[in-house]
Amino acid sequence: MRLSPNISVDPEAPRSLWADAFQRLLDNRLALFGLGFFVFISALCYLGPFVYRLNPDSQVLALDSQLPFANVQLVEVRYDAEKATPDETTTLDDFVEVYAKNPEADLAALAQSGTLVLGDIHFRTLSRFHLLGTDSKGRDILARIMRGGRISLGVAFLATLTALVIGVNYGLISGYFGGRVDALMMRVVDILYALPFLIFVILLMILFDGFRFKILLVFIAIGAVEWLTMARIVRGQVLHLKEQDFVAAARATGVKTFSILTKHLAPNLLGPVIVYSTLLIPAVMLLESTLSFLGLGMQANMASWGTLIKEGQESMRSAPWQLIAPSLFFSATLFAMNFLGDGLRDALDVKSDKD
Repeated sequence: MRLSPNISVDPEAPRSLWADAFQRLLDNRLALFGLGFFVFISALCYLGPFVYRLNPDSQVLALDSQLPFANVQLVEVRYDAEKATPDETTTLDDFVEVYAKNPEADLAALAQSGTLVLGDIHFRTLSRFHLLGTDSKGRDILARIMRGGRISLGVAFLATLTALVIGVNYGLISGYFGGRVDALMMRVVDILYALPFLIFVILLMILFDGFRFKILLVFIAIGAVEWLTMARIVRGQVLHLKEQDFVAAARATGVKTFSILTKHLAPNLLGPVIVYSTLLIPAVMLLESTLSFLGLGMQANMASWGTLIKEGQESMRSAPWQLIAPSLFFSATLFAMNFLGDGLRDALDVKSDKD
C-alpha cells in the first residue's frame, strides 16, 4: 500500500509520560550534576578503600596533624618477623632516638636495603602519602572520610527505606478508608509529631547506655519520626486518587481492596514518593550528623561525617583542614542530593510544560 504524497507523516513517535519525564531530567544540568556527584561520592566511599589502602584506625602519634599532600617516611617495628601486622609504626627520628645503637650506620643500612635487624627486633621502611593529611592521632583523614561516608549514607538509605515502607503503607490505608480510620491514624501521626525529637533520642541513649550497637539506636530514633511526613504526603495523594474514575471502575467490577491499593493506587504514587525520597536522604544525613556532632550519634570507632566534623571543630585553629575536609564532602553531598531532588520534582510534574 502506498501513501498519498499529500499525506504528511510525523517522524516523531509519541512518547510516554515516563519518557517525557526522563527527557526533562536530562535537560536539567543541575539535576544531572547532582546525580553524577552522588554516584561519584558513593563509589568513592564504597570502592575507594580498595584503591586507597590506608587503615582509618591506624594511629601513628608521631604524625599528628600532618598537612594535606604529606609524603612521610616511616619505620615498621616487628618483634616477630612472621607477624602479619607491625607491633609499632614510628618515624625515622623516633627510630634514631629509641632503637638505633649507631644512628648513622643504622640509618644508612636501613635506607640502603629497606630492612634492618637489631637484636631480635625487625625494622622495615615504608613511604606513606596522606592526600588530605592526618588528624590529631595520626590517622589518615581521607580514609576516615570514606568510612564515615559509608556510615552516613548507609544510615540515610536505611532510614529512607523505613520511611518508605511504613509511611507509604500507613498513608495508603489512612487515605483510602477515610472516615474514623483516617481520623484516628492521623491523630497518631500528630502525637508523634509533637514529641520533642532530641528528648526522645536522649532518653534512648540513657535507657540503653552501654549498648554495643549504638548505630541501631540512631537508626531507630531517626526511623521513628521520618516516616510521618511520607505518610501525610501519600495520604493526600490517595484522597485525591480514590475519587478518580479508574478506582470507581475497579470497585464496580469487584476488585478486592488489597488489589486496588497495590495495583491501582500505589503505582500512581511513584512520582511523589521518588521525589520525596531523594529529598529525605540528605535530610536524614543532616539529622544523623547533628546527633553525632552533639555526641548522641555514632561511637568513636564508627565515626560518621558528623563525628569527623565534631573532631575537626576541636582542632580547627591549629589544623583547620581536619574540619574543612569532611565539611566539604558533607556539604557537597547535601547540595547534590537537593539538586537531584529538585530536578526529579520538575521532571515528574506532568502539569509543567517547559518545552
